[in-house]
Amino acid sequence: MSAISPQDGPVAVTGTSGFTGGHMVRELVHHGYQVRACIRDANSWRGQDAVAYLNTLPNVEIIDGCDLFTEGSYDAAFSGCTGVFHVAAVLGNSADGQSQPLGSGDVSQDVYDGGMVGTQNVIDAINKSGSVQRMVYTSSMAAVSGAKGGSLPAGYEWTETDWASDEVEEQLWKHPRNSYARSKVDTEHFINDQADASGKWDAITMNPAMICGPVLFKAQVGQWIEQIGRLAAGEEPNWPSKYDMYYNIIDVRDLVKAHRLAMESDADHKNSHGGPRYVMHGSGGRSAMRFGTEISEVIAGEYPRFNIGEPATITSKGEPITIASNVLNDCKKAKSVLGATIRPVEDTILSVVETSIELGVITPQMN
Repeated sequence: MSAISPQDGPVAVTGTSGFTGGHMVRELVHHGYQVRACIRDANSWRGQDAVAYLNTLPNVEIIDGCDLFTEGSYDAAFSGCTGVFHVAAVLGNSADGQSQPLGSGDVSQDVYDGGMVGTQNVIDAINKSGSVQRMVYTSSMAAVSGAKGGSLPAGYEWTETDWASDEVEEQLWKHPRNSYARSKVDTEHFINDQADASGKWDAITMNPAMICGPVLFKAQVGQWIEQIGRLAAGEEPNWPSKYDMYYNIIDVRDLVKAHRLAMESDADHKNSHGGPRYVMHGSGGRSAMRFGTEISEVIAGEYPRFNIGEPATITSKGEPITIASNVLNDCKKAKSVLGATIRPVEDTILSVVETSIELGVITPQMN
């Protein structure tokens, strides 16, 4: 399929009330695109916050009612579009603590269905449009590393040839804790099969690590971003736990730029190393950063008067937390094929803190 440019017509972005989706719209309009911003519920607190921000951008048409689990809800949004950025996902950690958006009571099943069922509806809308030529899908490093990460030798480097399902026992792979990784793996394969079957559009996948960076509006705060903010505010982290861990960061600005470059690329992605997928990882040349030491040191270096929070390093049983990062991560393929660029991870961390303060998300404690 041919590369897409702003002159070819509008493009659609799913999940624009979220962190990556909001940044994706911003990246596109700043490069001349007409964008249809798909939102599930513009009247929800998250939707209202997103709409208020998106309305400040030029060339954005907000399409409300785009629900991953509602057949036909993307049909109007995709009609006449040449490209679709499928960013929307179910993460299982909504702000109200409820399983989202199905609310079935089984978070792991909702997360899995968010990939498979939701993407089926997105693909149906693409096929109905008759105009879409390319989908760029936001998967995850969870589809690359996933369940097998702890069993690899020191110095192993993840590449696009790795799949989280490789050499993993079926019982372990189907465990609820792997529902997100399994969803991403199965969805990637499903999208590629559907693109091949169509013959009218192709698909490229991005596999990002922990997505961090500047906050555009308050509803974007969540996951890794919130935890960095909590550290800067002198608080203990609370997700996925209070304990110290390693962060493998990709800056959201670099990620959405790579998405755009993938949409515009005329490279032979399907026959490239590892197929039409791109690892977006590397922390600006650093594979991993320990939350309680390296990341806190970056914040303290810029804000020496802040009382920096500390993750727990001792379990409730009095046992020390032992963590290690033995594998390497980079995005060599994205750099060489797409022309992706990766900024220093220090810039990413500080952008989280700066914008969280500006938006009133956190109030630092001074020492």
